[in-house]
Amino acid sequence: MDTVRVIVPPLVTAYAIFFVMVAREWRHGPREPRVRALAAREIAWTLAGGYLVFLAIVAVFHVGLAGEHGALRSAATGGAFLLVSASLVFALRLWMMHR
Repeated sequence: MDTVRVIVPPLVTAYAIFFVMVAREWRHGPREPRVRALAAREIAWTLAGGYLVFLAIVAVFHVGLAGEHGALRSAATGGAFLLVSASLVFALRLWMMHR
């Protein structure tokens, strides 16, 4: 396995994305925070989208580049556990804030 081919592209990509995010925020300045109730549909779309992006990242980097074919199944089950756990904590915190 060629370490440079496997490790450098994800690191450079993540750094570039982070740099663009910081540069855009620096140029536009802070915005007023919007406080509003979250719709259940927005939360569901965020959870589903985040889970699918997580699986896509594992598929590209672990399965595609590194050749670890069992990684996708492990990520799917482990990611689902983390998704449910984080969702329960989020729901509990929302409930506590509204009380």
